[in-house]
Amino acid sequence: MQKNKTVLISKKLADVLFHFKNTNEVQVLAGCTGTDIKELKDKSVSIRAIPELLTIDRHERYIEYGAAVTLSKIISTGAGRLPDFFIDALMSIGNEPVRNIATIGGNICAKGIKHTLWAPLLALNARLEIKDYSDTKIIQFSKFEGIPEKNILTKIRIPLEEWDVQIFRRIGPKNTLSALSASFAFLVETQRGMIANIRIVFAGETVFYSPEFENKIIGMRLPLSEKTIDSLLDEAKNVYKAEKIFEDKNPIIKAQFLNLLRNSFEQLT
Repeated sequence: MQKNKTVLISKKLADVLFHFKNTNEVQVLAGCTGTDIKELKDKSVSIRAIPELLTIDRHERYIEYGAAVTLSKIISTGAGRLPDFFIDALMSIGNEPVRNIATIGGNICAKGIKHTLWAPLLALNARLEIKDYSDTKIIQFSKFEGIPEKNILTKIRIPLEEWDVQIFRRIGPKNTLSALSASFAFLVETQRGMIANIRIVFAGETVFYSPEFENKIIGMRLPLSEKTIDSLLDEAKNVYKAEKIFEDKNPIIKAQFLNLLRNSFEQLT
C-alpha cells in the first residue's frame, strides 16, 4: 500500500527553516510544474505563499527576485530592464499557463538536466541567496552546485549589464526536457572596435563554461575573420576535450553546440 504523503503550506520563511531543523527529510515545493508526485518525499512544504519569497527589488545595477516569483511575473516586470536575451529565455519555457505557475527558483533548483535559465543566469554572473536555520550565504552562480540539504534558495540577483550582442538559443523538444535539451547564451560587449567582454555558456546534461576561453577572446579586433572563427572553434573543441565536458556521449549535442558557437561568432564578422 502506498504511504500517505504530507504537504505543508507555509506562510513564513521561518516556518520552513524550523521544519528543516526539526525534520530529517522535508522537500520544498513551489510551482511543481516539473514534479512527479511519485518522487515526493513523505513530508513536503509549499513556499508559494511566503511573502519574503515573492518580492521584487529593483536597483540601479540589478534586480533581485524572490525564489517563488513566477516566470510570467518576471517577464511582465522585467521587460525593458532585464537583458533582452533573458526575456527570450523566459519566453521559451513552456506556454503562458505554465509560466504563470513555474517559478525562477524551481527552474534553478530542478534536479537532473540543467533547466532553461541555467545558461543565461551563469552568463550574467547572477548571485544566489541561500539560507539555512542559522546562516545566510550569497554565492556566485558559477559556484552553484545545488541546494545543500536543509537549505533553501531565497533570492536571485540578476545584474542589469548592457551587451552589444545578445543571443539565446534553446535546443531539443519543444515544451519538454530530454537528453537532447540544452540552452545556449552568448553575450558580447564591444569597445573601440574590439571585444571588451564576452560570455559563452551551454548547459543541459553537461555545461560548457570556460572563463579561460573567454579571456583568450577578449581584446580581439572586429570584425572577426573566418580564419579566426575556425581557430576559436578548434580552441573550444580543445577545451571540452581536455575537461571531458561532452565525452562524445551525444554527438548530436556536441555538433549543435559547435554550430551555435559558429553562428554566434559570425554575428561579429
